[in-house]
Amino acid sequence: MSSARPTRLLLLTIRAIGDVVLITPIIRQLRMVYPTMYLAALADGASANILQNNPHLDRVFVLDRRGTKRLSKFSQFRQWRQLIAEIREERFDTVVDVFSGPRSAMLGWLSGASRRYGEDYRKRIRGFLYSHCIQVSRDHRHLVEQKLDLIRPLVGNIDTHEAPLELFLTSDETQHALGLLGVNTGDSQRLVGLVPGAGSPWRIWPSDRFVQLADILAERYHVNIVLVGGDDDRGVCQRIAEMMRVSPVNLAGQTSLREAIAVLAQLDLVIANVTGPMHIASALTKPHVIGLYGVADTVQYAPWGSRAKMLTKGSTEDAYWHRVDYEQDYQRLLEISVEDVLDVIPHVMSHWSI
Repeated sequence: MSSARPTRLLLLTIRAIGDVVLITPIIRQLRMVYPTMYLAALADGASANILQNNPHLDRVFVLDRRGTKRLSKFSQFRQWRQLIAEIREERFDTVVDVFSGPRSAMLGWLSGASRRYGEDYRKRIRGFLYSHCIQVSRDHRHLVEQKLDLIRPLVGNIDTHEAPLELFLTSDETQHALGLLGVNTGDSQRLVGLVPGAGSPWRIWPSDRFVQLADILAERYHVNIVLVGGDDDRGVCQRIAEMMRVSPVNLAGQTSLREAIAVLAQLDLVIANVTGPMHIASALTKPHVIGLYGVADTVQYAPWGSRAKMLTKGSTEDAYWHRVDYEQDYQRLLEISVEDVLDVIPHVMSHWSI
């Protein structure tokens, strides 16, 4: 554990939604060890919503990379300069670059912090921008375990069993979600969420299987089906809704990310492809989660938490992430049948009766 105690620390978390969910244990660990430290984080675009209302953070900076790309070069430079100025005004003494990318490494160096922690990427030049290069073993380790390595010099040993994912909702967000679902507080109806989209087409389980699964669940367990997704998932969710024999609540493209989080928090069971919403559901206290996996993500991006279960025909010994054969990965995903999912549900939802 480092002898220099940070007093003002910035976490650089420039990555996609699911990745940011998986680094929330870092925030709690830092706050536990340094309860009076000023702790801030910087996230990219929509991913910053994951950190909203987190009581362990004093501030969240937002870097909108997608929006910035639509600007002129001059406007991009002006926004970049303004962000750096805002960071430097906070006078951070320590920066932890959680994902250690080229942009974040440069931001850390420009922050003015004297202590800058990042993964040892000196072979790729940017590692020289860190004052503390941390060796991180990636092989057959979950992303949570990898990223916790970056703060071990600051917090000491970490029991990964005491490193849960965390998301925080307000009471207003919860009430709004209940309205979207058309339920009242205390209602006993069972809600099953399906997440049939994903950021990559190689991670999408066939929509006709989601249709068959939804109809069987509705008939066998008397549940209401909720389709969850973003704007890009409107099409697949609409097709599924039209093909189902029962009428689902289709919220795809109808919610903000914060609203989607609040909706997921009200569900009893979530069945999802490997995508941000699956990790979000795993971080919440109520829903049980079944994640549908090929093979590549079965270690590094496995569900984290006791309420989540990974369903795969692959083996963790075959997991790989350096050069992914996406076609092979997708074929392993296709091996999961509707019956496979139905067989798992009694073990996940042992209190349900037919």
